[in-house]
Amino acid sequence: MSILNFQRTVWSTKFNKALEKITSLRKHCDFTWDPETKNSKEIKILSVTRPTIKTYVPGEAITRESGSDGSMTLKLNQYKYFNFEVDDVDKAQSTPGLMDELTDEASKGLSQAGDKYVASLVKAGVEATENPLAQSSSVIILSKTNAISSVEDGFSKLYENDCKVTDTYYLEVAPKAFTIYRQALTELSTNNPEILKKGAVGKINNAFVCIENLLPTGKAQASDTKDNVFYNILRTNKAIAFAEQINKVEAYRPQDAFSDAIKGLYVFGALITRPKEIYVIKTAM
Repeated sequence: MSILNFQRTVWSTKFNKALEKITSLRKHCDFTWDPETKNSKEIKILSVTRPTIKTYVPGEAITRESGSDGSMTLKLNQYKYFNFEVDDVDKAQSTPGLMDELTDEASKGLSQAGDKYVASLVKAGVEATENPLAQSSSVIILSKTNAISSVEDGFSKLYENDCKVTDTYYLEVAPKAFTIYRQALTELSTNNPEILKKGAVGKINNAFVCIENLLPTGKAQASDTKDNVFYNILRTNKAIAFAEQINKVEAYRPQDAFSDAIKGLYVFGALITRPKEIYVIKTAM
């Protein structure tokens, strides 16, 4: 009879962590107002209306108009958290590093919550019945021949909206769409370290191309039973404002258990502040 009970099972010291989502929707936003979030539940973003330019006629009286302003409110109303524990017995009998790995995974989950919220704002803007975001007139079946033109149509619209050539642009595309757009890259990240610093894989025209796994999706037709369209986003880095108020992770010992516990809280908010600086390319899945 062979020895069975004394045979040892050795666990790998390297944890098989869940793959981090490829996403950077939050990072491509405008964090200008982030420092002002302390001790406030919302931020009022002010703007002014451009005065009317009139023709002056020598000898005739000029007319005046009252200056006017406007505002938008960025609410810090998204509250996400995690809270988990590991029993002392389980911890003692586990490979060292368990708590660190769980904390790392939970923190990534909080970060993705911000990306998902940005995606939800764009989705609502695309599908709005009044003043929807600029978008391709129909769902595009991407191919080598129309990949570039789909992006150029977007740039054309943004330039019509007075976006500047010198602005920073991001083209956020779904993995399936990227397999087509990759053939249209005008500059590769492997040839330019600055592109890598942006987390991009290359550039098309003036936009950093980024692969996103949390892009918003929608239906091609109202009768469809499930989402079958990707909303790929071409935008400036000023189009969406994002602010983080609390990003805290802390460890504690529950009084009613023999365990170590860790909890994390993430409070944030986002707002499409410049809708004219977003163009959505709808592509079939």
